[in-house]
Amino acid sequence: MNKSDFLVELEDILQREDSCNESDNLNDYEEWDSLSKMSIMAYYDKSFGVKLSLNDLKTVTTVSDLIKLAGNKIQ
Repeated sequence: MNKSDFLVELEDILQREDSCNESDNLNDYEEWDSLSKMSIMAYYDKSFGVKLSLNDLKTVTTVSDLIKLAGNKIQ
């Protein structure tokens, strides 16, 4: 998956009307809450085979950090 496709998927998961950018701080998103974190965890497991925990997401502050969690699955 490329980064552009991931950003579109992220917008859908978070149900954002505005676009997401790699440099965005997730804490600035009003949609970034515990439910969206659970959705991200399920998405990563299903799409990338990456099992995330809530502790993994505690270290994530930017969209770029989310991309890094996918390893080489997002180009």
